[in-house]
Amino acid sequence: MTAFDEELVFNALYETFPDPVIILDAERIIRSANPAALTQFGYAADAFIGQPARLIYADDDEYLRRLRNRAARVDETIARTSTYSYIRRDGSTFSGHLRTTPLIDAAGRELALIGIIRDVSDLAKAVLERQRASDMLDAAFDVMPEGFAIFDAEERLLVYNRAYVTICGPAGPLLHPGMTAEEILLLAQKEGHYPEALPGNPDWPAWVAHRLQDFRQPDNRAKIYRYAGDRWLRVENIKTKDGNTVVLRVDVTELKRAELTLERQRQELEHKNEALDQFTATVSHDLKAPLRHISMFSEMIEDELAAGNQDEVSASARHLRDSARRMNRVIDSLLDYSQIAYQISTWSDVDLGDIVADTLGVLGGHAREANVAFEIGPLPKVQGDPELLRRLVQNLVGNAIKYRHPDRGPIVRVNGRAVGQQVELAVEDNGIGIDPRFATRIFEVFQRLHHDESTYGGTGIGLALAKRIAESHNGSIHLDTSFTEGARFVVTLPKRMRKTK
Repeated sequence: MTAFDEELVFNALYETFPDPVIILDAERIIRSANPAALTQFGYAADAFIGQPARLIYADDDEYLRRLRNRAARVDETIARTSTYSYIRRDGSTFSGHLRTTPLIDAAGRELALIGIIRDVSDLAKAVLERQRASDMLDAAFDVMPEGFAIFDAEERLLVYNRAYVTICGPAGPLLHPGMTAEEILLLAQKEGHYPEALPGNPDWPAWVAHRLQDFRQPDNRAKIYRYAGDRWLRVENIKTKDGNTVVLRVDVTELKRAELTLERQRQELEHKNEALDQFTATVSHDLKAPLRHISMFSEMIEDELAAGNQDEVSASARHLRDSARRMNRVIDSLLDYSQIAYQISTWSDVDLGDIVADTLGVLGGHAREANVAFEIGPLPKVQGDPELLRRLVQNLVGNAIKYRHPDRGPIVRVNGRAVGQQVELAVEDNGIGIDPRFATRIFEVFQRLHHDESTYGGTGIGLALAKRIAESHNGSIHLDTSFTEGARFVVTLPKRMRKTK
């Protein structure tokens, strides 16, 4: 049997090894190179052997980096720390992963260094292309106008774009990976970022709980919420198969404003149609009645003059004059009513205290004549048309004076309060009161519950005007049917009005 020749086997492996193998001495001089190394670097053996190791590195910086790594005993099994740029004889370069094995003598001195270089140019190119693609994706991701973020299964923030930072409002500058969805939500809520969950609103915990529920168990339906700055956002939460949550936040303010404008126009058209119906009914009744009287008394005067009955002409003429005046009042009331739009176009800050003070000044003579006692409570500020609000208050206070009880001293109380984002103005009296059955009817045009104009004069349009003014401010008015000491009207107005674009 032939003895096993280790040197022969080593030489065979060395010569046929597919990757370049280079042996350096302690002075970093190339002492040996296998055929794969000579082919990779493009040298003949006599032009390669004996050269310094610097020959194979692309530039001084790469060679110095190699020396520093060597001195620091960097782990050369890790590709990213032991990949260098090498240069061939023809000047072309390639990326190579270097692995080295030192040859140590009995005294522990390094005699030589065996280096194996694997060409990883294709891999490096693929990594570079991947990085470029990743950079492009990151750039596109960051300029997206929609807010985008991903949370892990523990609700911790993983990634997010610039739009998401903006959308998070006060929480935006403090965002960082690892922050929980609940922390972000509560921070923004605390700083007043959500108008529907302001810190002073007792219902804000329920609102926050609803938002967190939608985040944790989304129903795959987009929700629209109002944000600070009168903005509207579409919110979508999407659960992935691995338990992560993808969130999308899209600014739909312009779309929402257009939707609200259409809704206001629809409501205004509906109101106008109702007003037209009421107007038609009014023309057929309230205008025709005085016209019939005018026609009747005119004929009576004509007959009496023809009969030479002068004594009755004066009475008929007086009735004719009263009917004409009644008709004139009705026409004036209709003009007042028709000139109030359902959406005011100009508004300003209005102190309801000033409005009430002006009203008492205007109605002062009538109030003193009726010996009315006024009790004025605190009154908040609102935004609206001061002239229209003045007419509203005058109508309510004027009615309270007019419909006083004959058996007790009249008292009129006016007070207000803020309720969340709204303001309530209440005008109450201790007068004859209103049957709750007519709580809706009294706000219709020319609806009068008392037909004795000698005691309770007017055309019956005052409360209809008050209702229209309240609605023009996006508010409402109603009769408090639980109040039994007289009549109590409550006007609800938004504290702040939004301009219509």
